[in-house]
Formats: sequence, structure tokens, C-alpha cells
Amino acid sequence: MKKNVAAACLLFVAFAVSASAADKPAPAVNADTKETFATVSGWVQKEMSAGGRYEHVTDNERTTVQGKLAAMSALLDKHGSVAQMNDADKTEMFNDQEQVNAILAHRDGDRLVCQSVAPVGSHIPVKTCKTARQMEGDQREAQKFIQDRQNVQFKSGS
Repeated sequence: MKKNVAAACLLFVAFAVSASAADKPAPAVNADTKETFATVSGWVQKEMSAGGRYEHVTDNERTTVQGKLAAMSALLDKHGSVAQMNDADKTEMFNDQEQVNAILAHRDGDRLVCQSVAPVGSHIPVKTCKTARQMEGDQREAQKFIQDRQNVQFKSGS
């Protein structure tokens, strides 16, 4: 009996670790040669425009991302690939990639956000998952609904 409980606990822990690893988004910028970086960089630039995956990046963040992409490109122009870089340049490249990926992951409209909320009239929380883009749309619709209701009340109260 104890062996079965121990085995079940091990399986649960293994599943929890693999599930949490699956929740972590893949980095947007990860290139080790000049050619692959050019492709990735072009894609990121395109996706930061209106209608793109990263359209919600602020102007300040966009400037930072573009600056870091330019710095990474210069490093790859100088060395050709990450494998040929010295340790200082590898560290700089890694730090630039991490900063860009952090900004893009935070502003990714396709990232999944899950919440555990107890519905009205219940104490049992329900887990719901939506993309960041869907959540922003829901928030805009709720704000519009409230504004519309306030306008109707204001007009009828006059």
C-alpha cells in the first residue's frame, strides 16, 4: 500500500513538473547564426505592427526591442554565429535576448492566462483560460457597457 501511494505521489510530481514546463512560453527571439537571426528579427518587427502578435508593445518597449535587435545583429555581423563569440559577447547576446523575450512574452496577445475564480453563488472556484487578447477585448466590452449604461441613465435622468 505504501509503495502504491509513493508511486502515485511520484507520478503526480512528474506530471506537475511537466505541466509547469509546458506553461512556459517559447522564446520569441532565439537565433544562433546571422541568417536565422535575420529571419527571426524580421518576423518580430512585423509582429510588433498593428494587428500583429505583439501589437500591444508600448512605444518605449518597441524602441528597446529594436535597439536590442540591432545590438544582437551587430554581434552576429562581427562573429557570424554565437559559437564563434567570446564569453563577454555571448553574455551580452544572452542578456539582450532575455530582455527582448521578456518584453515580447509580456505583450504577447496569444499567451494563455488562466484564472481560478469562484462564480457568483458558489464557493467552488472554476479555472478559466483565455488569451490575453480575449481578456483585453472582454475588458473593453465591459467598460463600453458601463459607459453606455451611464449615458442612458444620465439622459433619462435629465
